[in-house]
Amino acid sequence: MSRTTTAIDPYEAASRLFLARRSANWGVADAHDLEAWLEASPAHREAFESVERMWAASGEAAGSETLRMLRAEALAARPQGATRRWAAIAATLALVVAGGGLGLMALRDRGFGEGSPQTYKTGVGERATVSLADGSRLLLNTATEVKVDYSARRRGLQLVSGEAWFDVAKDSSRPFVVAAGRHTVTAVGTSFDVRLEKTGLRVAVVEGRVAVEAAGQGRISEVRAGERIDVSGRSAILRPAGPVAGDWREGRIEFASATLAEAVAEMNRYRRTPIVVTDPAVARMKVSGVFYAGETSGFLSALPLTHPVSVETGADAVRIGAAHDKKTSSPR
Repeated sequence: MSRTTTAIDPYEAASRLFLARRSANWGVADAHDLEAWLEASPAHREAFESVERMWAASGEAAGSETLRMLRAEALAARPQGATRRWAAIAATLALVVAGGGLGLMALRDRGFGEGSPQTYKTGVGERATVSLADGSRLLLNTATEVKVDYSARRRGLQLVSGEAWFDVAKDSSRPFVVAAGRHTVTAVGTSFDVRLEKTGLRVAVVEGRVAVEAAGQGRISEVRAGERIDVSGRSAILRPAGPVAGDWREGRIEFASATLAEAVAEMNRYRRTPIVVTDPAVARMKVSGVFYAGETSGFLSALPLTHPVSVETGADAVRIGAAHDKKTSSPR
């Protein structure tokens, strides 16, 4: 942690420590180091508490012109006095409220993402943006973990779980390689989405092209802009990407004749309170439409208006059954 804590400004050091504490790499030794840093000076503790307060208030601050201005000032120059303290925080932290969850938006390029492996994670219902040292950008969807490990010859990333959108800065000398399960997706400069599922992998390309490979199989396919590939075991299906690719970046989920079981499985990725379909016949009903992700998506409210179903909200789950089973009760 010495690289982080030797920053000249204690507010910048506090911001970096705060972000590090939220990562998957944080361990017992890191916690001891943080406590020692806090005890070393009252100014350290004051700075850390300021960062915590800023994070707690981020729902309001994320879209504020003040935060954007401070971050711009901090990246361009070093302001003085109290403004400098907040600018140091704003330069290191950028926050977004998305889909009802709070996501970590970005880290400053200096000292991160190049020769220093980093892990970025989002919780259920959160989305986040991470800016990397080479100018590439990652957008993490709900319940996603990405590890970044750049070297002089290769920009290596690993999608551990979930789904991420990659906007790749062009650099022909260093391929951008995303490992996901048994597969790798390689690009030079492009925009594409990778989703890791229990059954396999889905890759959708919006700009440029990528090569998809599998361990023991070599290259499976090249996927071009406007295409999507679904990989399951040794099977791979190439098809048009359609309008769905990347819709989650705006908090939208689109269904086109999906079964209710499929739609519920997708909605549950963004929910802490799960939806359960209690009737097999109901599970087979078809659903079409565009909904917002999260607990208050409107999905449950719309269902009884278009389908003969009942929706019952309980303490542990929201249950969907046939209309004659139960009376609809306060769907969310």
